[in-house]
Amino acid sequence: MSLDKIFIILRREYLTRVRTKAFIISTILAPIFILALIGIPILLSFLETDRPNRIGVQDETGALVGRFIQIDSLRYVAYNDQPVDTLRALVLKNKIDGYLLLNESHISGESEIEFISSGKGGLSLISEVRGDIRTVIRDERLDRAAVSQTVKDIMASRPSVVSRKLTETGEETTDTLSLFIVGYVMCFIIYGAMFGYGAIIMRSVIEEKTSRIIEIITSSARPFELLMGKVLGVGAVGLTQFTIWAVSSSAIMAGAGLFMASGADPMSGATAAAAAADAPFAMPQIGLGLWISFVFFFLMGYLMYSALFAAVGSAADNETDTQQLMLPISLPIIIPMMLIGPVGSDPNSTLAVVSSLIPFFSPMLMPLRIAMTDVPLWELASSIVLMSATFVGLIWLSARIYRVGILMYGKKASFKEMAKWIRYN
Repeated sequence: MSLDKIFIILRREYLTRVRTKAFIISTILAPIFILALIGIPILLSFLETDRPNRIGVQDETGALVGRFIQIDSLRYVAYNDQPVDTLRALVLKNKIDGYLLLNESHISGESEIEFISSGKGGLSLISEVRGDIRTVIRDERLDRAAVSQTVKDIMASRPSVVSRKLTETGEETTDTLSLFIVGYVMCFIIYGAMFGYGAIIMRSVIEEKTSRIIEIITSSARPFELLMGKVLGVGAVGLTQFTIWAVSSSAIMAGAGLFMASGADPMSGATAAAAAADAPFAMPQIGLGLWISFVFFFLMGYLMYSALFAAVGSAADNETDTQQLMLPISLPIIIPMMLIGPVGSDPNSTLAVVSSLIPFFSPMLMPLRIAMTDVPLWELASSIVLMSATFVGLIWLSARIYRVGILMYGKKASFKEMAKWIRYN
């Protein structure tokens, strides 16, 4: 094996791909997509609708409608002197978006309150109206029970709970939910990268094989050197892209965190520390260790699966023929995505530990666990050793398939034939 030849092939694969328009456009578009994903919801939160949802209230008791108006005078309108048919007509004419019919049986709990609407406002409006109904009925019942103001305040209070992880140094970090979101995003990115960059290698092998260029290349380099150079070259392209995305994403998330921490008024002069303390949501902070883990497991996952994709590409003459051969490769990538929920619910469970140590699952599940909990050193070491050993085995098997497959033309190889290629001397 010649390292010089592997480097030459690596360099060619890398430079050829980073100079393409597809690489440049995709590298630029990803941060723009992230910016839009974060920025659009923030922007929409500052925009008001042309007209607030108007809800008519017909209250036979006379005690409830005022409470609704006190909660939101723009939304709730009294229609005590109007018959039901009039309210129905107003809804059909889009004068109001719905109405409530209230009587004593609703206060006593003998019957359910019905909210009749036009369907505008969706689930959010229904949820908000339901919450207002509960508040109004609760307050009326408390007043009729003649309880003290202290009891009313206790019933109305909603204690907030913030979940945070405590480190050995005594410092509190981002809450568990935010950490799960970070881990999930990383898991999903690696999942997409396995298919994306693996497909690039597979198509590259097929193109070189069908154009017969491979016959010329194999005269100056061994198949194993070709395979390693191609795998490492495309991997370097992926690492370059991920580095650019990581830096830009960190800058975007940091800026979004400061913007959201400033509250509803982006021009407010509050200090960053004070604003952050009052912010309803804190953007998750990604430490250097998590970034390093993400890059490492991405590379290990890529190296393992890219070798298999290259083997599949060498056994087919076109992408259509690869569909049947792709199933054994796709399943180990898809299964970890199905385990995200159980692993995220308890990252230290037996299922989480065992599944994250399986070499084919580790690239996606281990970063999720690292984001959410302190993974023991022996588990990290075991995962690294198992993935490294698996890569060595896979690259050896793939190289034996690759050396025969790249020179086979005219038909799609079966798994049985590929097994024979592995046994060839």
